[in-house]
Amino acid sequence: MIHEYTFRIYYKDTDASGIAYHANYLAYAERARTEMFIEAGLPLSVLKERGDCFVIRRAEIDYRYPAPLESVVTIKSWISEIRPASCVVVQEFWIEDKHIATVKLQAASIDDKTLRPKRMPQDVKAVYEKYLKEGEENAK
Repeated sequence: MIHEYTFRIYYKDTDASGIAYHANYLAYAERARTEMFIEAGLPLSVLKERGDCFVIRRAEIDYRYPAPLESVVTIKSWISEIRPASCVVVQEFWIEDKHIATVKLQAASIDDKTLRPKRMPQDVKAVYEKYLKEGEENAK
């Protein structure tokens, strides 16, 4: 399944040229992943309360086309790989039928006290499995 999150580029999001500032793409991607968990019934506040933490271990961004002021952007997110303590999330940014950027992240599960890697909780793994895109190379 693919999760979709749509938002508008506001003035505060743009740089001097009137397009979305490049660093904001990571914040937009974070919003989309947060919404994915909320819609799956497992808000991040629940994970935080019980001490489950996730950190971004790796991030890649491929910018293909700028997002101008007031454009409506849709982020299509899915999981391409699940491992015992991490997963890979792919997030494509679209303006109508134009693919404007791709963010690829590796999110790792860590212990909130030791900050060391730990096995992903089963309910989190279930959310990731829900969004595991068929045909992607993955390990469960």
